[in-house]
Amino acid sequence: MRYFTLLFLLLAMSLAVAEEYRAHLEPGRQLALGTLVSGVVGEVRVQPGQMVRQGELLLQLDQREFLAQQRRAQSRLARAESLLGEALREENRARELYDRTLLSDHEMQKARIGRLEAEARKQDAAAELVQAKLNLERSRVIAPVDGRILEVLAWQGQPLQNALEIQPLLMLATVDSLKLTLLLPEKPRIDAVQVLVGDQWRQAAGFVLRPVAGEESSWRLDAWVKSQEAEPGMAVRVRLE
Repeated sequence: MRYFTLLFLLLAMSLAVAEEYRAHLEPGRQLALGTLVSGVVGEVRVQPGQMVRQGELLLQLDQREFLAQQRRAQSRLARAESLLGEALREENRARELYDRTLLSDHEMQKARIGRLEAEARKQDAAAELVQAKLNLERSRVIAPVDGRILEVLAWQGQPLQNALEIQPLLMLATVDSLKLTLLLPEKPRIDAVQVLVGDQWRQAAGFVLRPVAGEESSWRLDAWVKSQEAEPGMAVRVRLE
């Protein structure tokens, strides 16, 4: 009798382990991409479904305004440096005269203040140039990771006003991992999730099991798969262990 009971339990466990489900792989993460500055869309370089590499230029605003800002800032910095040089020379001349008692304390102080003001103007001009370069950099959308373009929400000539909120221009799905979702009628005991990709069973990189709000005895399983052979939309078999 014990033999049959043990055999029944082993058979039940085997059936439970062998139970399979079907699911479709979805993008693991979706990123909304936009620019950090306002302007007018000058060029869109991608289309929906296109694969992109990390660091690839995807979109940029009209560059003319940002390049003009940078040139103006460079000119202001060059002028500020020239004025600072003159202020330093003036202070040196004033010090020579002061040391020879040919210049009053007041005049010496004026020369020193003039040099300090010239230094401040140079610092302001340098900061303005840094900001202009940042604005130019932020007017371009660069792929932060390898991925696939899901949606293009921008068009050439589109005006953007990002003062209060960054407007999404592209939707990018990462390809480092893909996600699958199962709805289960009851809470299972799960130690691992196996996914058949191609002709190989692969263990999921991670999974989360949580109850479905508002539905009694319903559970949602989210699992993530890493495989170069997998791609969004692929139908896979899933085994819970």
